[in-house]
Amino acid sequence: MTDAGIITIKSGAVFLLTILTWSAIPLVSAQTYDAYATADSVTVGDRFHIVVAVEHDGRGQVIFPHYFIPDSLRQAAGFSLGDFVFLDEVSEGQRKISSGWVRDTLVYEVTTFALDTAFVALLPVGLISETDTLVAATPPVQVPVTSLVPPDAEGIRDITDLAEFSETSWFWWIALVLLLAAAAFWYWKRYLKKKAEEDPDAVPEPEDPPWEEAQQRLRRLERVDLADPELIKPFYVELSEILRNYLERRTRVPALESSTSELLVRLRSAVNKGHVPPDMVAEIQQVLLQADLVKFARAQPESTAGIDAITHTRTAIDETEKEMVAFEGEQAREDVQN
Repeated sequence: MTDAGIITIKSGAVFLLTILTWSAIPLVSAQTYDAYATADSVTVGDRFHIVVAVEHDGRGQVIFPHYFIPDSLRQAAGFSLGDFVFLDEVSEGQRKISSGWVRDTLVYEVTTFALDTAFVALLPVGLISETDTLVAATPPVQVPVTSLVPPDAEGIRDITDLAEFSETSWFWWIALVLLLAAAAFWYWKRYLKKKAEEDPDAVPEPEDPPWEEAQQRLRRLERVDLADPELIKPFYVELSEILRNYLERRTRVPALESSTSELLVRLRSAVNKGHVPPDMVAEIQQVLLQADLVKFARAQPESTAGIDAITHTRTAIDETEKEMVAFEGEQAREDVQN
């Protein structure tokens, strides 16, 4: 078992992209993350188990690898990471290992179609606490794949007829195209952000002012029926996006590409500059942490919690808007005097 690198989840970024640069992530020693196969070797198509384990202080909620797979990359037969196809979650459990420490485990049923060695460089694992959302990487998992040719086989046989493969093989090409498109979009977003920092006029803002845009989106969100469980996650994704988008446009804090913890640090700095009311940081924190729990830990809040979340979001936006208007008025008066 080894310690894993930790990163914070970025809002609006595709998770599959962040794992491409995992080697640059600093190490921490608090939690430990492990993954291993239960089989010493397999043949092509064999079913076996991969166990993912997280040891932590018991104060967080573990996010296992399948939570990070976008719906667009899933199919009825499971999903693929590295050379492994994950078919099902067999069992999940937690046990106490020492005073205050627990070990969460999840057992997956998997198969592989690799011809020599099945390998995955890492499996994404997350941990949500009351103050932060962290994502980590397990060590690599490697399983030898033995030959299907019997040891007593002699000579070379005639070539068999071409096999007909089902159209589902196109899924992997589609997944690759989606991943490349996501990578291109991610780099494009980073380019626009860098360009905007160098020249704020380079990226035109939407036609509606930030406050009006946020209010319109909140009114639409109020019409969502939270009695439908399928609408809860999209509701909180949109709510977090509305709040982050307003803060980024109005205060110039990079909210869309910041984790919740990073954003809160930047907002406290904005408080010192008079851009954000001090008591609004707690309102913003409450909304974003609740959204993180729904998005990444599959929490299912009551419908009344969604109504309260909209109220907190609207209050945070309204009070921040008042603070910004007052600040801009003061700046205008100083410019006139100078």
